[in-house]
Amino acid sequence: MDKQYLPYLAAILFAFLIIAPGIAAAEENKCTDVSVSDAKKMIEEGNVFILDVRTPHEFDAAHIEGAVLIPIASLKNPPGEPVLPPEDLLVNRMDELPDDCDANILVYCKTGARSTNASKILLNAGYTNVYNMQEGIKPWIDAGYSVESSFVDKLECVDKSTKTALNAKINNILCHLEKGNDAKAIEKIGNFTSFVNEMEAEGRLDSCEADYLIHESTIHLKDLI
Repeated sequence: MDKQYLPYLAAILFAFLIIAPGIAAAEENKCTDVSVSDAKKMIEEGNVFILDVRTPHEFDAAHIEGAVLIPIASLKNPPGEPVLPPEDLLVNRMDELPDDCDANILVYCKTGARSTNASKILLNAGYTNVYNMQEGIKPWIDAGYSVESSFVDKLECVDKSTKTALNAKINNILCHLEKGNDAKAIEKIGNFTSFVNEMEAEGRLDSCEADYLIHESTIHLKDLI
């Protein structure tokens, strides 16, 4: 090799030695995308922190059992729902995540977009084993995997027997969703609305409670179909 090229070669090698570690770090600083079936296996095997980054209303409609809710953002649609303050969002609630930065964290949302962004936040915070459930909770439900609903239980003043009756209706809807019977699920949501109206007429629910239940079922629960 002509010696006149040696300085250029040395410069290129030097630059590579500087850049290469950065490239390697960038490669390492990526979450692992997993399918819903892989996510289910992780949960069944245990030792995984399940992070739901949707809004409280979405979470209460249906979520994976054992999931912890820490929203990444506040959705302005559907209208009429409160905008979450910054202190309620993921970037300001990192202290609620596992202390061990090597802990397995499974992140999910509705479609996979918010969970991807949340995964980046976790990686930047130093977490090393971050798993993003691709395409969100709907494919999870479509695969027949179970979810649970909690919005009925948010009603503090409603008596236990009324909550039991309402939750039975909701569980029936979820059962049809998990079986892939979307048309039947929509029908059952309609039945749930009628049931709520009947309970309001009987004085077992007030108008605000009835409106809340109908909103949660027809907006957020139906949105999963």
